[in-house]
Amino acid sequence: MAISKCYFSTTKFIFALLFLLLSSSFSFSENNNNISEKLLKAEQAYKEKKYPDAIALYLSVINDNYQSFELYYNLGNAYFKNNQLGKAILYYEKAKLLNPSDEDLNHNLKLAYNKTIDKIETKDNFFIEITKNNFLNKLNTNLLSYITISLSFLAFISFSIFLFKTHFRKLTLSLTIIFIILNFIIYITAHFAEKNKHQNNFAIVTNREIKVTNEPLPEAITKFKLHEGTKVKILQKVDNFYLIRLENGVEGWIEQNNVEII
Repeated sequence: MAISKCYFSTTKFIFALLFLLLSSSFSFSENNNNISEKLLKAEQAYKEKKYPDAIALYLSVINDNYQSFELYYNLGNAYFKNNQLGKAILYYEKAKLLNPSDEDLNHNLKLAYNKTIDKIETKDNFFIEITKNNFLNKLNTNLLSYITISLSFLAFISFSIFLFKTHFRKLTLSLTIIFIILNFIIYITAHFAEKNKHQNNFAIVTNREIKVTNEPLPEAITKFKLHEGTKVKILQKVDNFYLIRLENGVEGWIEQNNVEII
């Protein structure tokens, strides 16, 4: 009798699990269909020059936790056509994180930056930091993970041959050391690339004009002003203020709601 009860309990559990899996599958499929429908409507609105409608639809897709290079790129185009330069640059930069080498994107991004009011001379250290940031964003961390696994396997095989084959000990020991060193280098690179993607500390000014102050207080003295589309590096956050650094090395405080993180 106990065995029969256990059998029926297991059967019920399996059926319940299958039901949950099927429900999740249908829900996922329905969500994908909904996203595809919104994207098609957004593209149609863009073609009809209804840019605010296209923007609203693209943002709705982002709110559905969907992201892609095409989505950010098209949203950047819609903002650009709608004369919202800061937002256009923001989403072009987001698209660049996913596909840094796209020629159309880089052309449009350069065009957008040429329209910004603030022309700031770039210091060498800021340029190096942006270059490093772009390089790390280009790396495919999934591919690097597979490479590290492969190198670990090769190191294991090589070391095994070193232990059991006396004729190839010098060669296999050298190969083992090389595989281990390469594995370590690629692992560290992948680690920093992944960290860089999740800790992006660059932002774009999205308001028409903002004040940069000497301290994080609403009544603080204004040092200078910035305009939409300017790229800044965020150094620190205090309450609702960011300490930022410009490309020329100048620093100051701005209110958090004046910029959006790339």
